[in-house]
Amino acid sequence: MKRVFIVGCPRSGSTWTSFMLSQHAQVATFQHAMIFAYLESMHRWHANKAERNFIINPRGEDDQGGEHNYMKLADAVPLTVLNPLLGGVAGGIMDRVGDLRDQAAAVVDKTPENGRQAQFILDVLPDAHFLHVVRDPRSVFCSLRNASKSWASWQFPTHPIDGARYWREDVEAAFRIPELTPNYHQVRYEDLLEDGPAELGRIMEWLGIEADEAWCAKAVSNSSKEKLQPNRSLPADFVRKSSKAGWRDELSPRDARLMEYMLADLMEPLGYEASQRAHRTPPLRLGFHDGVRKGLSSLERGARRVTQLAHWRWVGRKLEWLEP
Repeated sequence: MKRVFIVGCPRSGSTWTSFMLSQHAQVATFQHAMIFAYLESMHRWHANKAERNFIINPRGEDDQGGEHNYMKLADAVPLTVLNPLLGGVAGGIMDRVGDLRDQAAAVVDKTPENGRQAQFILDVLPDAHFLHVVRDPRSVFCSLRNASKSWASWQFPTHPIDGARYWREDVEAAFRIPELTPNYHQVRYEDLLEDGPAELGRIMEWLGIEADEAWCAKAVSNSSKEKLQPNRSLPADFVRKSSKAGWRDELSPRDARLMEYMLADLMEPLGYEASQRAHRTPPLRLGFHDGVRKGLSSLERGARRVTQLAHWRWVGRKLEWLEP
């Protein structure tokens, strides 16, 4: 059974893609389980704790003070041992989802953020497959901003500079995946909109699952906005109007030009044309934004330090007063 991960920047059409794939009897899908975000903490544990913790008298020798009578936990459980254990957990969860379908040939985890953890995923599941869904960053930002002000509770960026950087980080992380594994396929959201059945057919061919044109057309139809909107498992306003350039109605020309300046090196190869003439020099907004953020960050660090010192002194005096 293939283990497939839909990656990319959130709000790029990954949910829509997973719904289309789920129409096939041989594909099981689930969303935002964040399995690897939790499992990756075990690598941090290995680096921080296992390197500093010792097994006492591991071989049961009589000489308790012997030079070789201590062993680092990290030596007893090296990454070559830990990774297969973590892979067993992740693979077991995914296989359990796949087992819910009698004929499942692929199980799909739609967690876009997994693109940033591709190396770790491949460390524990070397045969992992990655499907990268990429979308025009201007449309993505509009969707992120709308979600952040409604169901996502300010979880996503609401400023175009932050939105551009957020999109870049996810897309560049996905672009690095082909350097790690050949099991990679990329599809543009706009191409899915324009010719969904053909693009879905290419995805199914990449997965090695038979799907004729009629099935692909039906899967796309069954995953339309009208069909997904009543889905109670999705937040209100999660499914938005699908369009290739809807950002023109939501993004000001000034913000669009700023994002195009910041992302020109990625947008052009992906086929996303600039709407205006590019800035010749870095926009003043960019420098001002970064300066303000840097200043606020310094103030935040200072306030946190003052709070820590005040708390330490208060607790110290209190503990000293309570001593007999």
